[in-house]
Amino acid sequence: MEESKIDNPKSRIPAAVALVARTHWIVGGTILLSVVLVRWMVSHFPVDFTVRTWAITLGLAALYLTAGTLVWLGAPFGRMLSRVCSLIYLARPQLGPRLWQIMDSAEFRAHFERRNPELL
Repeated sequence: MEESKIDNPKSRIPAAVALVARTHWIVGGTILLSVVLVRWMVSHFPVDFTVRTWAITLGLAALYLTAGTLVWLGAPFGRMLSRVCSLIYLARPQLGPRLWQIMDSAEFRAHFERRNPELL
């Protein structure tokens, strides 16, 4: 009997990859939540956000959510986008260097290698 994709250990996401992807998703979600919260807080005041403000904040949220998804899926562009998005984490000494070490690991790099289509 053929193993299902779920039970196949080769199809599981390594813990290091999952950590990086989830970190990007959390940042993207935080940006979206902040936009909603700020909009709600200033709705009764004469504060007007321009289209440019919305484009920048929603674009950043989309960038981080996309980076997390591409890392999770192992897309080749995801590795580079993850590096770009991780620059902000370097301001946090206990988070940034740890994530950069994970992204330098062989396990993380191997996740982005071309996979055999028969295994998918």
